[in-house]
Amino acid sequence: MLQEAALAPSLNRQQAVERSWANLVGPGTLLTSAERHQVIRDARAGWAGANLPNPATGVMGEAAHWLAVDAEGLTAEIVEDFETLGLDRLRYLEIVGVVARLSNVDFYVRGIGASELVLSEPSLTAPSGRLHPDAVLTNMWVPTVGHSFAPHVVDALPDEGEAVRALHEPMYMLMADMGDQAYRDRLTRAQIEYLAARTSYLNECFY
Repeated sequence: MLQEAALAPSLNRQQAVERSWANLVGPGTLLTSAERHQVIRDARAGWAGANLPNPATGVMGEAAHWLAVDAEGLTAEIVEDFETLGLDRLRYLEIVGVVARLSNVDFYVRGIGASELVLSEPSLTAPSGRLHPDAVLTNMWVPTVGHSFAPHVVDALPDEGEAVRALHEPMYMLMADMGDQAYRDRLTRAQIEYLAARTSYLNECFY
């Protein structure tokens, strides 16, 4: 369990972080638990100051490193290079999901003054292999579902999509409330969006 320190997070957020961590360290759709553990180690090494990827972890480690420290510097050509080196688009997409959710978990834990969650032994359970049957590669870097203005990326890997929503909703708001400009929690919708936009700007996020 997280040890609360500087702040007292609401129970649902604390539980969401713990559930997300359990998901992150377990098997994914295509990556084994051991592979996801290595992605976590490579991302954390980047956040700790490693300037370059660990050559011992290959192309998966390279992807995890650059997603952690320079996501805005990644290009379609770099993702193509990853694929040439053996990292297919769907496995890359899963790594994107792991690093993104790990950043939420790790920086939330750091923000409340708790200790970083520790990796235990990896699970031997096999990856689920569950893919969306309609996921295709169009003009995006990875397979997506739907061809509208805003295709769904996470739903190409349904398990990842569910994991994203399970963390997004306690941390932000219910997906069903996204269109409600009058929504409020402890903050008003305007305050929530100001903080989100300012944080995204400082992190050079596309938000």
